[in-house]
Amino acid sequence: MSFIGRRFAERGLERHHVVLLLLLGAAAFFDGYDTAVKAVALKQIRETFDLDPSGGSAMLAIITLGAVPALALTRLADRVGRRTMLLWTVVGFTLFSGLTALTPNWQTFAAVQLIANVFIVAESAIVWTYAAEELPAEARGLGFGLIGMNIALGTGLAPLLYGPLHEGLGLSWRWMYVVAVPPLLLVAGLRRGLGESRRFERARDDGNLAQRWQDILAPSHRRWLGLVVVTTFLFAMTYQVGTVAIDWLQSERDMSATLAGNMMVLGGLPGIPIMVMAGRWSDRFGRRLVGCGFAVLGLVGGAGFFWLPDGTGAPALLPFMSMMLIGTMGSFPVLQTFVTELFPTSVRGSATAWSSTSAIVGRTASLGIAAVLLKFTDQTVTTTVLALGPIVGIVMVARLFPDTHGRELEETSGELQPTATATPTDAPEEPEEPEFVPLLT
Repeated sequence: MSFIGRRFAERGLERHHVVLLLLLGAAAFFDGYDTAVKAVALKQIRETFDLDPSGGSAMLAIITLGAVPALALTRLADRVGRRTMLLWTVVGFTLFSGLTALTPNWQTFAAVQLIANVFIVAESAIVWTYAAEELPAEARGLGFGLIGMNIALGTGLAPLLYGPLHEGLGLSWRWMYVVAVPPLLLVAGLRRGLGESRRFERARDDGNLAQRWQDILAPSHRRWLGLVVVTTFLFAMTYQVGTVAIDWLQSERDMSATLAGNMMVLGGLPGIPIMVMAGRWSDRFGRRLVGCGFAVLGLVGGAGFFWLPDGTGAPALLPFMSMMLIGTMGSFPVLQTFVTELFPTSVRGSATAWSSTSAIVGRTASLGIAAVLLKFTDQTVTTTVLALGPIVGIVMVARLFPDTHGRELEETSGELQPTATATPTDAPEEPEEPEFVPLLT
């Protein structure tokens, strides 16, 4: 057995877990790629449709808010199964990503990308739910880190391709969406061999599936749902900052598309292995400590990146850009685990859908606020205002969330049904909330 194989085995990961992570990671890879295209080529997309930076932010806000219907689509995963909805979302995502290359104006671009975004958001939510339900407790953070790593790799592929395509070959940004179609079709084909989540099958066979969408609002879930929704919204408030970073380097720092894209790749490169390490560390030291620590790092990096004076070159900007990207990459998969660990199988898909919708609203608010602020001030001030959201979110996670690492989902969620490896016991009448000790005192 290889070294990696032994390390996986030590954490309870078997062959079917590895296959699952490969398939889910492939979907996450192309999610990251498609999302990054809008950021990497934003300046050229704006110019094609004759939009200024404020108009570009407003267009992205429309695209982002339009993904709210993903709430209903993701909730279906609690009714018909994770596997079925995963296949449908991949197909829908593929179709509308390809159609984006044919859009003649910004209105059509926004409409097609809006629909594609519905499928992307739903697919991403189901991927995290699927992974949480299938991975063993001692490797859940590691698995989330690996999925996050694939998102980062897909995000990094976009600037690596765009520089040579746009400046080297003189091709339009539209080809970036054409390139995405064949691999996504391959992913859709691979999904045919993916089995259903065993926890979902157990809940379905025992008649424990949620019967109504309102079940997620039951008193036993309400507190955690409220905290997840609010903090997810707050962390999404800096979405505009990451989206316009490459555009800002080209427009305000006079860098070429290739140099700006390469900075993103070089800055984010250390974050790829760090995402996996962050997942492992969260399995050992706790979600709050690791997630909040990386979130703070990202805020510090973002402040340095945008506050450095005019005329600052790439060598000085790169370390701060790297801190910003590493902080975001390290915190996202760690904090994402709370969404799946605090709710039982019957409503886990619904909880993830609510979290995804909250992120959509937060991103839209970020873009909308930025569109207004950019009419009166610059990106530096806009970034500072938007950073207030994650600051409040970090405090809330540190003070109000439990540490769930190393515990099975049935324990962290208060679910009545035992796991396949647990010894059946008499279940309490009401789910108990996880005990926790505040990180900050």
